[in-house]
Amino acid sequence: MSQRNERSTQAESNGVSHWLIHHAAHRAPESLSSRLEEEWLADLGSRASALSRLRFAVGCCWATMVIVNDCPRSRVPEASPVAAARGFITLADRSFGYFSLRSGTLFLIAGLHAALFYGLITLSQTHGIVPSSILENRPLEDVPRAKVTLPQSLPKTWTITVPKPEVPVRPVLVPGDEVTAKAREELAEPYSPPPAVIPTHVVARVAGGPGAGFPDTADFYPSQSIRLEEQGVSTVRVCVDSHGRLSSDPTTVQGSGSTRLDEGALRLARAGSGHYRATTEDGQPVNSCYPVGIRFQLKK
Repeated sequence: MSQRNERSTQAESNGVSHWLIHHAAHRAPESLSSRLEEEWLADLGSRASALSRLRFAVGCCWATMVIVNDCPRSRVPEASPVAAARGFITLADRSFGYFSLRSGTLFLIAGLHAALFYGLITLSQTHGIVPSSILENRPLEDVPRAKVTLPQSLPKTWTITVPKPEVPVRPVLVPGDEVTAKAREELAEPYSPPPAVIPTHVVARVAGGPGAGFPDTADFYPSQSIRLEEQGVSTVRVCVDSHGRLSSDPTTVQGSGSTRLDEGALRLARAGSGHYRATTEDGQPVNSCYPVGIRFQLKK
């Protein structure tokens, strides 16, 4: 059913295209009508799709309008026998007229540009006009001056009264003989140095680290880092009890610059639980936290 609908639609579009070409060719001058129809139908047959055929037929109608406006039927002369024998037609007298389609279009575009230009000039002049009332000169009103009256005569004598300041003044103490004697007695006492501080016991502390049986770094080297030739040192902080086992999850203190190497270092630190050397104080293992540097380096 769909194929039948497509075929019917294509046949209708072909019929419309043929009718448009036939109608456009008959509107052309008599000397060009048959030849134009023959050439246009030949070009129409070479088109593959129905849409291109319809578009070509509409273009033929437009071409006919241009030919009719540029070459009126009354001024198209008959073809000469010499030209007919050679296979082409020569138009000896061709008059375009004063108002052809192209000329009218050109005049229309020029008129639109002139109207737009005139409108812009009028609009700019309208906005640039300043009301005359703003530019009028207005006289300023006189400001009344205040009158100041001065005394006719001034007194010859002036009396200035300054009140005494009510600030209590402390009495000045004069040192007597008793004060001098007491100061001499204090200076006569001998200087005694402070007692020496006895140093307390210093604990001998030895930090722990990876011990015997600690896993090898190469077993935890990420395979993708090996392919990319990534190298570096990742510092991990571990908390170890007195038996060398991890008391908490290790954390990264300073990265190596590669996330894959840092994750490999954390896996190595977890796998080494029970193989750490505990920190000792005075020879006794204690719980402690310390950093461990793990180096990832490719062998050359």
